[in-house]
Amino acid sequence: MLQKLLPCLVLSALIVAARDRSGFEGKWVLDGGSTGDQPVPVHLVQSIKQNGSNYDIQSTFAEPSDGVVPLLYVGIMTTNLTLSTDGSEQQNQIGPFQHASKTTMDGVTMTTEWRAVIKGDDVTGKWVRTLDGDGKHMTMTVQESSKGQDHQATLKFRRK
Repeated sequence: MLQKLLPCLVLSALIVAARDRSGFEGKWVLDGGSTGDQPVPVHLVQSIKQNGSNYDIQSTFAEPSDGVVPLLYVGIMTTNLTLSTDGSEQQNQIGPFQHASKTTMDGVTMTTEWRAVIKGDDVTGKWVRTLDGDGKHMTMTVQESSKGQDHQATLKFRRK
């Protein structure tokens, strides 16, 4: 009996281990190859946890030397952020302003469109997180528009 049950237990353990290492959940460390028309965040690490239809993201990063976070990275260079994937708008308080976002999931792609009013100016943006086939790497394209100017970056992460 144990001989028949053992392969099932091993297979179940492998499935659970594979599930834990798939999807967007996990600790993601900014890796080489990231580019942007604004300085790329230094030492950016994002810990992503799924909570029902929400994703809670805790980030750590080195503060910019001048103390100013480029608008391109609003919501990325913040310590706590919640994204809702149930189609509803999610509100997050980031510093002195409200950050409103809608996030959708499509397989290995998570797309977030956001907006905020910062110092009286409308700021909009879009993040597209895409998992590589190996599940160990993620690419995040970042776009931001404000005052008639557009900025973009491509951030490359590896799962730690």
